[in-house]
Order: sequence, then structure tokens, then C-alpha cells
Amino acid sequence: MKKLFKTCLYTFLLVLTLNHQTRPIPKFDERLLSEKELMDLVTESQKEDVSATNISISEDDLSEIRAVNPKKPLTFLVFMAADNDLHYFAWKNIKQMEMIGSNENINVVVQLNTPGHLSPTKRYIVKKGRRILVQDPDTPNKKLNSGNPYTLIDFVEWATIHYPADEYALILWDHGTGAMDPNFAKTINPCELFYCDPSNNMLELDRSAGYINIMLQLAAKDHAQQKHGQQPDRGICFDETFKSYISNQDLEFALHEISTKVLRGNKLDLVAFDACLMSMIEIASIAKKYARFMAGSQEVEYGTGWNYELVLKPFSQNSISSQTLAEHIVYSYEQAYHKIINDYTQSALNLTLCEELEHNIHAVATLLIEALADANHHHVINVLKKCKSTQHCTCFDEPSYIDLGHFYKNILQHLSYIKLQNKQHEAQLQEKLKSTLLSGLEILSHFVVANKTGNKLKNAHGISIYFPEHSMSQSYLKSPFATDNNWGTLLAKYILS
Repeated sequence: MKKLFKTCLYTFLLVLTLNHQTRPIPKFDERLLSEKELMDLVTESQKEDVSATNISISEDDLSEIRAVNPKKPLTFLVFMAADNDLHYFAWKNIKQMEMIGSNENINVVVQLNTPGHLSPTKRYIVKKGRRILVQDPDTPNKKLNSGNPYTLIDFVEWATIHYPADEYALILWDHGTGAMDPNFAKTINPCELFYCDPSNNMLELDRSAGYINIMLQLAAKDHAQQKHGQQPDRGICFDETFKSYISNQDLEFALHEISTKVLRGNKLDLVAFDACLMSMIEIASIAKKYARFMAGSQEVEYGTGWNYELVLKPFSQNSISSQTLAEHIVYSYEQAYHKIINDYTQSALNLTLCEELEHNIHAVATLLIEALADANHHHVINVLKKCKSTQHCTCFDEPSYIDLGHFYKNILQHLSYIKLQNKQHEAQLQEKLKSTLLSGLEILSHFVVANKTGNKLKNAHGISIYFPEHSMSQSYLKSPFATDNNWGTLLAKYILS
């Protein structure tokens, strides 16, 4: 697989600084991280406490940390699961947050996990130009498992008690795998999926292998190394210390507990994913019961993730609603990447319309199942195969994740090729399918409240859906969406045909 180019100087600097670690050196692109920034990140990653930052804590700071503070319009909670190869980018993102920081319009609160068994979990209040490490009886004094949903729940409970607000935005910062849960706590540094195209000097995604397939290969290699007593490759774990991750079932449990117990029956105003591949109907189906809006990417995100200075910039002037923030996250992502990456996506979703879209998908799937049952030879299977294929439908670095809107449009264009044995039934079904697909596209246009894409993903409408070719993930069958929606039945019939 093609690699991102990197300079010898960066490698030399990292080797000097990190020669006591066994993890491979992460790949950096010089247009995103300068030499000074890289060294700053290395320095930041070595700081273990407040004294090391040379920042004095005032009595007002101590009072704020210990007290229940006055309510503000928004508390911005960032759960940074950086006990993996992304931890350098975590420090970069925190420095970006410090460019704006907490003020009368917003609380910026971070929980950070970084590599190392002896590196305790830290909570920070981010101010303009500095961050304050919170050390009180209610905060961790040891390493916590960021792959445990109770760690997430405890962080949100602590933050909402000490930093109350009219609205809450929860940002889950980490690797992401979308609708499928891997059966191992391994993932891949998304930087390694990009390469520089010398013809346009843009970063391009290498689509020669699927995201999940690459993870499987790396997991197999890791297992083989452990079997032979070798040190396995590191740096692609969700939580490297505990070898764990928050599965989609864990995510639903955590959001349920946060909504019902921490927020006392209220929803989060925004749940957002600074992670890969998470803008999927299957993820939205989980979040809809516990949040009003959602933001995330259909595609792999580059390692640097969001630019948090751009994300938080509006709060330096005034307060904005969570819906406006969700939309602004999308625009700020485009601002950060449109000049350097062709393969990017970011979208914001109105989760109050999610159930309506799910009903539509169920109806479409039911009609397609009906068509398969009365199909004339392989006409219906061939239509589905073509309409979801990588040649005709927008898909992502995990090719089983396809764009829902593009798939709907493809089916509409190929309705006349759906041939049934009963010709009267054929005409009726084609008409029903046309009406249902058009209705779905209308719902989709309101469900996705903001959507920005790179030049190579212009037909991405903001929400993906799982549609594998040969076999279905066992974890997918357990998802709430698959169990409640005929889409899962359609996939099974397609694969077995």
C-alpha cells in the first residue's frame, strides 16, 4: 500500500525523542504539521502534570475546578480516546482549542487518555491560551479504560455537574469503524491510507484494499507475532493499554445512561464523531434516541481530524445553538481540508427525522425483497449489484459502506430493468418503488442539514448504509437497525442469491 511521504528530519527527531517506545513512528505530512509543530507535540506528550506546563493556578481557577459553576449556553465535552497512535494529534487538537478556550459562551472540557500503563487519565478545562489540569477528589488519579462505556458516562456526569449548561455537545474523538464492530481491539492509523499525488500535490485515499480488510490483516500479523513471542505491532488499538474499544452496543448503553440518568431524561443536544466512517444510518439509529443532532464523516478522516480553532471560533463572539454548531463543524472541516484532500466528507444530521428515514428504508427494502421473490431470472439481483457497485455508487474506504442517496438515485434510474414473472405485479411494484424512493430522497434532504465533500466524493449525500457483497458481519446482525429493519433481511437474501 502506498504510504504518505515523510522527511528524514521528522523521522530522526521522533526517533531521538521516542526511542524508548516500541510503537512505530506515525506518518506525518509536512503541509499539515511543520517541524516546530511536530516538536511541540512531542514536548506536549511528555508533560505529565500542571507543574510541567509552567502555568500557575490562581485561586479563581481552583475555585472553579472545585465548584458547581454558573450555567452557560453550551458545554463542549471532548472524550479523547488517544491511548493509540493518534495521541500526537490529540495534543495538536488541544492546542487548537486553547486558541479560543472557555468563555461566557461556552465551557470547553476534555478527558484525555494517552499511551502508557502509568499515564493516568486527565481532565482539562481549556482556557484561552492555556489548559488547567483538574485535580480534585472527583477526578481520576489512575489510568482509566477509554474502551469502557462507564468511563465515558463518568466523564459526562462529572462535567455536567461542575460545568452546567443549557445545551451539551459530546464529541467522541478516536478511531472509528462505522456500522461494523471489529472482533479485535485493533484499527489502523488513517494517515497510512493516504498518499500524495504528485500530479496535483493533493492527498489521495488509497482504495486498493478495504478499511476493514486492512485491519484484519494487521490483526492477523499481530496475533502471529505474539504467538512466536515477538512484540506485536502497536499504534492501531482503540485503547492500547486495555486492548478494548467502545462497540456500537456499548455506545448505545453509554448514551442511554447519559440521557436517562445523567441528563435526567433529556437528550444530548449534539453527539459528534471526530473519527472515521461514522456518518451512517446505523449509527444515527443508535444516537437518535439520545441526541437531537449528530455530526460525522462518511469517509476516513485524516489523522489530524477537526481543526478545533475553526470549530470553536464562533463562540469567541457569541453563543450559538447545537444545530448551528453541528452545521458549523461541517463548514469548518471543509475549510480545513478542501485545498489538500480530494477524499473528504463531513455532514450534520437532524436526528428528529431519523426514524422517518428508517421507515422509508424499511419500505424500500420490503419492496426489493418482494421483487426478489418474483424475479424473472437474475434481473433484480443484477440491478442491485450494479446500483451498489463501486463503479456506479459512491462508496468509501470501506467499500461495503455505500452512500444511501446515491444508491436510491441509481435504483430510480434502473427501475425498468426490474423484471418480474408477473407483469402486472412488475408495473405496480415499479410504481410503488419509484414513489417510495422519491419520498426517501425528500426525507434525506431534510435529515442532512449540512454536507460538504471533496472533489472525488461529489455524489455523497451525507449518510451511508452497510451493503456488503459476499458476507455479512456478525456484529451487524446484532445492531438495533438490522434487527428492526427489513434492510438486514434484504442483505441476507442478496448475499444468498
